Amino acid sequence: GVEIFTNSSASHHVLRKNYFRVDLIKAATAKNGGIYLLANQKGCDGDRLYYDGCAMIAVNGHLVAQGSQFSLDDVEVITTTQDLEDVRSYGSNRISARLMPHEAEPYHRVKVDFALCAVGDIYLPSIEPIQIRCHTPEEEISLGPACWLWDYLRHSSQVGFLLPLSGGIDSSATACIVYSMCRQVCLAASNGNQQVIEDAQRIVSDPHYIPKDPREFCRRIFITCYMASENSSRDTCNRAKELAEQIGSYHINLNIDAAVKAVIGIFSLVTGKSPQFSVHGGCRRENLALQNVQARIRMVVAYLFAQLCLWTSGKPGGSLVLGSANVDESLRGYMTKYDCSSADINPIGGISKTDLRNFIQYCIENFQLTALRS
Repeated sequence: GVEIFTNSSASHHVLRKNYFRVDLIKAATAKNGGIYLLANQKGCDGDRLYYDGCAMIAVNGHLVAQGSQFSLDDVEVITTTQDLEDVRSYGSNRISARLMPHEAEPYHRVKVDFALCAVGDIYLPSIEPIQIRCHTPEEEISLGPACWLWDYLRHSSQVGFLLPLSGGIDSSATACIVYSMCRQVCLAASNGNQQVIEDAQRIVSDPHYIPKDPREFCRRIFITCYMASENSSRDTCNRAKELAEQIGSYHINLNIDAAVKAVIGIFSLVTGKSPQFSVHGGCRRENLALQNVQARIRMVVAYLFAQLCLWTSGKPGGSLVLGSANVDESLRGYMTKYDCSSADINPIGGISKTDLRNFIQYCIENFQLTALRS
């Protein structure tokens, strides 16, 4: 029978998926024996999918080698040395056990204090199971989308990201993922990853730059923007500003009331009617329409600043606009069309609100981002 199985896979990252992946690989060789080699694709496919690597080798139902699940390395190689006789023996024993269960008896083994081979050839067990490494969901949120963002950025010909930061959970979680990306880039650079260093130098337009400090690198490639209106609170403004300071992003505070009034003024000029918010006596339709105007103007302003913010300081390139709509909002339709959720890419588009809350707590504990406590 077949003794070595190879699987060149393109398995994309999904939260908690690696547990099932490991179980499937172990089960594939536990029944009849064999060596299972899984080589999984790594990196972004240019769209919404990220392939998370995590190459593995299983022998006779045991995991003997495992690569990293999230890494900025383009290629990772894992190796192990196995004896095919172990596979054949395992398979024969399994077949014998099924054919003659009433006659199957274990061989009696006698241990002695001498060897029949040279000292350098003393037999060591070829199958040495390892401890399976699976990240927690919070770690997966921190690492998976971060690696995806970096791969997307370095292939996009853009020089950074812009995020409308409202001070809420969703946009704050998105900002933390970008910060995690900066941490991963600095870690890879410190480990001598030349490709990451070259990509960082090209993105920041500095041929001698080496990313060392995540906050400093974050300020070079990440713009956060709080777009206030007459309905915004001081608390959300302060939270956004404090979080931006702690992660190191270049932060902008602006007010969109003038743009909102200009758009509503066009409507009033044409129709002779002036819609009002419900607190000022307007009906539900008026209130919803005015809220949507604010949300959609934020999208327009976000793209304007993403394209021209670096131009104002004489720097080349533009920024990718990040969205911050979680999967619950997308599934239920609880969102405004063409607002800040309409962006170039959305790092949290497949993550639930519950997982994002747990991720925020993870960032407080592991990244020391105390601004998230409020």
